[in-house]
Amino acid sequence: MKDTFLRVKGIIKKDDKYLLIKRWVDDRIPDPFVWEFIDAEVNHGEAPDDTVLRAINELLSVGGKIEKIEYTWSSMLGDTHCVGIAYICSIAEEDEANIVLPEEFGEWIWVTRDEIPLYIENQYVLKDIEGKAL
Repeated sequence: MKDTFLRVKGIIKKDDKYLLIKRWVDDRIPDPFVWEFIDAEVNHGEAPDDTVLRAINELLSVGGKIEKIEYTWSSMLGDTHCVGIAYICSIAEEDEANIVLPEEFGEWIWVTRDEIPLYIENQYVLKDIEGKAL
């Protein structure tokens, strides 16, 4: 069976820094957390713009604002085709103190563009942002 699904990525930017969140993936490995941008699957009938704003609210407990679409991506995993839209987003500076992550997320940090590869290990994500202005 061949499936296609749509994902959105919310790259939250403040000045020259980007917000990363640390998500728990598996407690059977030495380092069970991975750093990532906001990420969500688009629900059937949901607009991608609404999905990225929903994901920001669900993962950070604050509202977000879409600034622009930065890039799109596409990847295959077996017969499953993932298509994605990456948004540059922002959150109000006063909301930063109100960020509350769900239980499966460990922490959040602001990093510079040059520091992103020190945190994000997913080579597909790093390749996607390579050469992008962000």
